[in-house]
Amino acid sequence: MTLQSRDYSAVRVGIAAIPADLSNDAVGDYAPKLEDIYAPETHASALDPGIPIVVGSRGAGKSFWSGVLGQTATREAAAVAYPRLGLRDIIVGFGFTGGVGGPEGVSVEALNGLLSPDASIEKAKAFWWATILRAAARAEDVQKRLSEWMSVAGDWEAREEEITRHERRLRRTDTTLLVVYDALDTVATNWPRRRLVTEALLEVVWAMRAYHAIKLKLFLRPDQIDDDALRFVELPKLRTGAVRLAWTGADLYGLLYARLALTPQREAAASFSKLLASLNIARADRNTILSRRWALAHNSDYQARVMEVLAGPFMADGPYGYKKGKTYDWPLKHLGDAFDEVTPRSFLGLVIAAAKRGAPPADRVITPDGIRHGLREASKTRVDQLHLEFPWIKGVLAPLAGLLLPQDEAEVYSVWRRARTIELLTKDAVENSYLPPFPAEGGRGEQQLFEALRRIGVMFRRKDERIDMPDLFRVAAKLLKKGGTAPL
Repeated sequence: MTLQSRDYSAVRVGIAAIPADLSNDAVGDYAPKLEDIYAPETHASALDPGIPIVVGSRGAGKSFWSGVLGQTATREAAAVAYPRLGLRDIIVGFGFTGGVGGPEGVSVEALNGLLSPDASIEKAKAFWWATILRAAARAEDVQKRLSEWMSVAGDWEAREEEITRHERRLRRTDTTLLVVYDALDTVATNWPRRRLVTEALLEVVWAMRAYHAIKLKLFLRPDQIDDDALRFVELPKLRTGAVRLAWTGADLYGLLYARLALTPQREAAASFSKLLASLNIARADRNTILSRRWALAHNSDYQARVMEVLAGPFMADGPYGYKKGKTYDWPLKHLGDAFDEVTPRSFLGLVIAAAKRGAPPADRVITPDGIRHGLREASKTRVDQLHLEFPWIKGVLAPLAGLLLPQDEAEVYSVWRRARTIELLTKDAVENSYLPPFPAEGGRGEQQLFEALRRIGVMFRRKDERIDMPDLFRVAAKLLKKGGTAPL
């Protein structure tokens, strides 16, 4: 079956129409919808009720899966995708939802309202116990305010009696209550409080091992659970049992092709089906994709063949084009952070931007130039989104613009010193009430600033000790690299 120019153009329109903003909240208007669900095999453990801690960077899908678990319809779809997890036998309540509260959530305002700035760790633990009591009562259709549970939560005998009563009730019906905690990076705007509140929650998680029918699930950022200042004695065991929410290259391409296969753009769907037929690859419906019975969801060889049709085999034409890399590998290589993790938001952002770049070619869907442009757009978006999570990030990266990487650490630190970077960001963090990159009681030099960037995957140290930055951040930050994609 021969593809026509109009087929390439239709698929291009289909890619450009994919929603670029994949951000979700666990509850509310921006909770995940059925049509949003794509379920990689590697994410099964993230939804497993028996695994209490899921770790993931921004954009990896923490709030997405929190929201999927929290809604009956999306949880049913997840049960189809992961039939061995027993998701049809669970009731889900929320213990924390960050900046979004409402009837189902527990907001940071609730935490701040019930936990004074000088609260002890015992008071912090009482707050988290109260969220469990609230979720268990709501599962029994008892609507009491969180504040009403605080006194019970602070009395260990009354608390245990109440939780044990719910435990017995749930066991009689062979049901599990799963209490989900999302957006936990929002619990505090200073380091002492974040550590207090986080440590209290982890202690409660550990104590809940005593119950079979009530389980907790925390979706955490890596830097929050890896904070060396946390003193909870059982923390190493919790870290060991945590699972990482990450996307493989095959997962990302599977997501892209699933979006194309299920696009509401009729011409794009028909032309993509025609493209698959030309490669002897079967089409798929939503259930086939959801249950991962579609070859394009996991077979990287098939995925690469489709990418060759979309963009050509290499990132340059001519007999030596292969030296610039394969079009299938290039986005994965250049979109990774310092831990080599690529998020769906960055990956789809690159491909969508590539499909909008320049005039449509006659014999392909996107071009190497479009892919490089897509990296620039994905980099800008990633830094903008990272700024929402770490409001100090742009002020730290801005002085480095024009610096050639990799670079000796002395030169990087000198740039920051000349720009008074640490002084300015420390002042700004106080004035705008956000968490600075390092605690006030520790060192606050350029070395500590680099370590903060290293912990979140923005910078890394090469084997020769020089400092480097992944292209995902470097391009938007306007740093230079020999042979690398030019900044915006």
